[in-house]
Amino acid sequence: FCLKSSPSFRVLWRDSRLKNLPHASGDKSARRAATPYLPFLKSTSSTLRVATCTPVDFVADPQFFGRDSGLMCRGLQLAGHECRVIMPGKSSTEDAPDLHRATSEELRDPEWWKAQQLGLVLIYAWGDPAYLEIALAIRQAGIPLVQNLDSAGIESPHANFKNWWISLSSMIAGPQPLKIKIRLMARGLRDLNPALYERRRLRMMDESDFLAAVSPPAAQSIREYAEGLGCPQVAAKVITVPHPVSLDMTYRGEPKQNRVICVGRWQPEDHHQKDPKTLIQVLTRFLQDRPDWSAEIIGRGAPRLSELLEQSSRETTLQRLTLTEHLDRSSLRDHYASSRILLCPSRFESFHISSAEALCCGCSVVVANHPLLASTAWFTTRNSGTLAKSRNPSDLLEGLIAESFQWESHQRTADEISSSWVKELRCDFVAKNLMSAVASH
Repeated sequence: FCLKSSPSFRVLWRDSRLKNLPHASGDKSARRAATPYLPFLKSTSSTLRVATCTPVDFVADPQFFGRDSGLMCRGLQLAGHECRVIMPGKSSTEDAPDLHRATSEELRDPEWWKAQQLGLVLIYAWGDPAYLEIALAIRQAGIPLVQNLDSAGIESPHANFKNWWISLSSMIAGPQPLKIKIRLMARGLRDLNPALYERRRLRMMDESDFLAAVSPPAAQSIREYAEGLGCPQVAAKVITVPHPVSLDMTYRGEPKQNRVICVGRWQPEDHHQKDPKTLIQVLTRFLQDRPDWSAEIIGRGAPRLSELLEQSSRETTLQRLTLTEHLDRSSLRDHYASSRILLCPSRFESFHISSAEALCCGCSVVVANHPLLASTAWFTTRNSGTLAKSRNPSDLLEGLIAESFQWESHQRTADEISSSWVKELRCDFVAKNLMSAVASH
């Protein structure tokens, strides 16, 4: 399914006739075979002129530079590199000095990219073939390219049928409009025939030197996907590059309270993903079972969730369940740092930055075991949380109660959780680890 028009594919085809290509693994030689040219990074101590790129016109406000491509830019700067964000759209007086606006034509022009004199580009394009011309232009300009896939994994019936079916059926079964359900069903049928879409997505993914997965489980899923569709050279390009966490999200030794915290978007349009109904059910039952614990839900629309509380339990539960509107970064850090557990009730998450921030602030994480939450499940490793059996409210409650006892039996230590994950998730460490991974291959 990988088209031979790809420059990297032509090199691989010529050198190994494809049949001898190594499959993806931890073996560095496999990744080198799938990366035909890397004319840069002789030393990770070298200062490079690099860029992160999003092909979508976002509002480049402080929130943009507080996560994903914007925060990665800041991390690369902290790691000692000259970095800027490249984005389409018209320039604004609110644009930061390290944001460069480009036209759609410029983003698809190899000569424009050459003129930027970049040593590396990290593009956030989700493997979407709609942006293939941009990837081609960057590579034709001779610039090494890393594509960030921003996904908990790519499920395919040709790689892992069970996980694909679980993911598809759970999305269709969710509370959403009929037209969305029909669209998901059509997508499932499309998945059965790779020629309808996957062939083009793999072509897009192949136009890179590296494919950045946001977690080890996501990386494994993407490798299985590529190999299952007959593209081992695409699988061999996958490396792990977590979404970065900002510098201010850190634990400073504050005393921890017996409190569960839940952070997200709670407005009606987000209910399908964030599932506040399940969240309220689990927290209500947890607070009834554990009278010495409290809970707090933070985020836009959180105060309105009181409507989901049963009338019989509303008064007693709200005494220990706080519903807090959106907080600024500094206040949010304080709430993380004084809590013990972050609960993620979502139906799906590509990464769940709130869990990552909570870990860096010394919280543990409780989340369900589900293919659509594979990256968030990674956060329960390193003695840092509990993986519930499923998204069933009873299983989530069981996991949350079990995790509360882990804290009470001194099996969890805030300092250890924070120090372990800061080195993996803080923006400057993510940037350094990215450059080291690229250089070592």
